[in-house]
Amino acid sequence: IRRVRFLTSHPLFMKPALLDAMRDLPKVCKYLHLPPQSGSDRILQAMRRGYTAERYLETCERLRAEVPGIEIAGDIIVGFPGETEEDFDRTAALLERARFQNAFLFKYSARPGTVSAALPDDVPAAEKKRRHQVLLDLQERISLEKNREWMGRRVEILGEGRSKRDSK
Repeated sequence: IRRVRFLTSHPLFMKPALLDAMRDLPKVCKYLHLPPQSGSDRILQAMRRGYTAERYLETCERLRAEVPGIEIAGDIIVGFPGETEEDFDRTAALLERARFQNAFLFKYSARPGTVSAALPDDVPAAEKKRRHQVLLDLQERISLEKNREWMGRRVEILGEGRSKRDSK
């Protein structure tokens, strides 16, 4: 086995043993997908995430302090029921502070069987689209800045198979 990659964790489940493994074991990739979902404590509470935006950011800071070179990715949902412009601004601020290598950004849509499915989907589609684009643009800038830090460096890569877009 050349690489071990732990992909996704709930922010509340970050335990010292995982940090130790990511820091100390050479085969463990220094990459973690740690989805915040929102930067608004009010929305995080409505989502029943169990943490605040500040606690999430403290987890990211702890990861970066204890696992040098780690890259973090996240998921964010815009337009969750009841999300105000202030809530959205807090999410944009979290995205700026978290400095993800990459982020998966979604417009809220009800999923059957979830608590939020019973809530009124009260953020207009056009507003969800606008908020989504704002975060896409912000993350594109952050990713570009982070990628530029790698220019001129030699690193080992691991190909996982043929490109789905380029058969050459």
